Parts: sequence; structure tokens; C-alpha cells
Amino acid sequence: MYEITVPGCIDIIDLFDFILAPLYIIVILFIALNYQKKKESENPLYRYFIGGLLAKIFGGIGFLLIYIYYYGSDSDTTMYYNTSVSLINLAGKNMSVFFSIIFGNNSLENYSYFNNETGYPYFYSDANSLAVARLTAPFVLIGARSFMATTVLISTLTYFGIWRLFLLFAEQNKEIVKQIAFAILFIPSVFFWGSGILKDSYTLSAACWLLVSAYYIVIKKKKILFNVTVFIISVYVLIAIKPYIFFAAFGGIIIMVVHYFIRDVRNKVLKYTVLPILIVFFVLGGIYTMLNVGNTIGGWYSSVDKIVEKAYITQQDLKQEYYGGNRFDIGSFDPTIGGILSKAQPAITAGLFRPFVWESRNPVMLLSGLENIIYLFLFLYILLLSFMALFNLGFNYMLKTAFDNSLVVFSLVFSIMFAFMVGLTTANFGALVRYKIPLIPFFLSALFIIISRFNKQREKNITE
Repeated sequence: MYEITVPGCIDIIDLFDFILAPLYIIVILFIALNYQKKKESENPLYRYFIGGLLAKIFGGIGFLLIYIYYYGSDSDTTMYYNTSVSLINLAGKNMSVFFSIIFGNNSLENYSYFNNETGYPYFYSDANSLAVARLTAPFVLIGARSFMATTVLISTLTYFGIWRLFLLFAEQNKEIVKQIAFAILFIPSVFFWGSGILKDSYTLSAACWLLVSAYYIVIKKKKILFNVTVFIISVYVLIAIKPYIFFAAFGGIIIMVVHYFIRDVRNKVLKYTVLPILIVFFVLGGIYTMLNVGNTIGGWYSSVDKIVEKAYITQQDLKQEYYGGNRFDIGSFDPTIGGILSKAQPAITAGLFRPFVWESRNPVMLLSGLENIIYLFLFLYILLLSFMALFNLGFNYMLKTAFDNSLVVFSLVFSIMFAFMVGLTTANFGALVRYKIPLIPFFLSALFIIISRFNKQREKNITE
């Protein structure tokens, strides 16, 4: 891999940003208010639309201001923005090279077209990071090269995936709409880390869209062409930026689809003869698809051994001193399948519930620690309800009550797989609180739904 040296950072933010960004927000809110008013008459859930959008926009602005005035110009978000500006400048000089880079050709020959006038792109040799700049470039242009206005536009764009996820979960769980809204739209760490010019904003939205579009294609069978298009775009975004999120989400979708089709089968002959064959077919087909996707991506994702090696190298790198003092250690492991599986429990625990409050070293980490208390409390409460149901009413009752919802099955599978990947490969709390945000809306929603189902079933048993 070749290395790129980048000259000094350009000016990031000035008075123009503080004038232009509010104008964009006013226009966006005017359009959004009219959209909400139109939709709310058809669907009362749209009363949450503006609230969620405002949380996302101001989360993005808050993130930007903290990173500009606290961390300075060398943070990831400023580097992504600067790279996008360089790409836009290049477009004014050589449109064909610009489009070549936009479509993924980050060759040294294309790099030679950058100069002091265009500015030099950061992350040029890192295709996954460069993908963020490529996706951001059009919004830099629409946002008149204003960092803050661009952040507002990206916050707004990436909100729609999260909003569609809320609608999908809330429509099926109308008795706990407030809890679902909190879990998906109003978790502070999610709208803070998931709204700026970062990988996480794009991947969180894409993961939401991936599930929603797959659910509408396979289960609801509505708007097939639209949802197939959205599914393909979501796959592209995830693979271009963070392929491991695609693997976790696609695995969850396969299991969700299998669960949906076997859930209500009453014919025992069919359930225990034909359906197992179909399950094996779906699972093997999913594995085959993921392996082929890995081969297409190449590099660290071209084989299982490469993925394991990548996990080991990433974890060792994040232990280094230059990442600061917020390190944690789940223990060393060998770069083998057995080695990484031996760390499943501490990795999943870290991905779901850490940092704990006493591990927090700054306000942002403290916020995540307080949220993690909620997740841990709800999880332990579900374990208590499950044990009570198991001993009082039997295993089948407990299993059916907790896992009868296909969206819950997806959410738990995705969250656990994702937590394992993140907990295994991350050894720094500063990175962990950011990397884990795609799982939070799914995991927390699943916990609320399971508790609601247990409580509903308990009330039903009492009345009977």
C-alpha cells in the first residue's frame, strides 16, 4: 500500500458557516413541517418526525463544534471534509479524473492531478475512508463549501434511514411507540456520533435501510422496485465503508427470513421435513453470497483467514499509546478462528455494555456509560423474566414469548454479531463508543419489545 503525504489543513469554519447553516435549517424545517403535516393525517406516528430530525441536525452541529473547537483540525471529520473539497476543486480542473476517483479509482496516476491549488486528499490510499469523502463531495457542492451547511445536509439525508426503521418497528409495536422512539430517534450518543461527516453516519443509515428494504421485499412484498434499489445502494455503501457491518446485517436478514417463514407453520410433517431443507438452503445460500462478496471486495475480506488476521492486527494497533489513555483489553488471542471465538464473551460484553460508568474519562464517554446502564438493566430484567417464564410456564412458552417477532430475531442476531466484531477489534473506549452506534437502535428496540411481550402475556395469564 502506498503512502500519501498531505500538506497543511485548509481553513475549516468561519462566519459564513454560521450564516449559511441556519438558512439551510430553516428551509429544511419548512419542507419537513409541511411533509409531517401531510403525513400525520394518514399516520399518527409522523408526530415524531420533526423531533427526530431536529435531534439529528443539532447532534451533527454539536459534533462538528466539539470536534473543531476541542479536538482541532486534525480530526477525522475535518479530514473527510477537506478531502471532499479537494475532489470538488479537482472537478473544476479535470472532470474525467474526478469521476474516475468518485467511482473508486484511487490510483497514483489520478493522485498526480492534485496540486496546491486543488488541495491534497487525506485517506487517499484507504479506499474505505476515501468512500466517505466521495459520498460527501456532492453535499459539499450543494452546501456551498460550508462545513456546517454540509453537516446539516448529511444529517438530514442520513436521518431518513433511521426514520424508516422507526416506522417499521413502531407500526408493529404501537403499544410501546414512545419506547421505540427513544431507542431509535432520541438516544444521545447515536444522534451525536451518527450525524456528522463520519463513516458512522452513512453506515448507520445504510444498515437501517438494508433491513427495512429487505423486510418490504421479502415479507411485506410492497414497492419491490424501489426497495430493491434501496437495498442495492445500502449494500454498496456498507461494503464501500465498513464491510463487516454488511456481513453482520446480511447474516441477520437471512436468519430473520428463515424465522418468519417457519414461525407459523403448524403442519408437523412440513415443519420437520421440508422446512429444515429450506433452512439449510437459505443459510448455505447466505454463506455463499457473503463469501462471494468477500472475494469481490478482496484484501482483508477475501477469505476467513484474512478476516481473522485483520481482526487481530486491528486490535493490536488500537492498544498502542498514540490512541490515548482510554484503552481497555479483553485479553490477547491467537489469529485463528478458535482464538477469536475464545474471546466471544468479553468481546460481546464490551460491544454491548462498555464503557461502564466507572471507566468513563470524559463527558462524551460518561454519556455512553450512562446509556450502557440502561441497556444492561433492561437486559438483566429480560433474563429475570425469562427465568420466571421458564420455571413457571415452560421452555416453549418462554421461547415463543421472547422470540416470536422476526424483527426482534434480526435485531438480536445483528447486535450480537456486530458487538462481537467491534468488541474483538477495538481496544480503545473512544473508538468503541463511536463504532458501536449502529447496533444501539436495534438492540434497545429488541429489549423494549421483549419486555412488552412478557408483560402483555403475564397480564393475559392473570385475567384468564
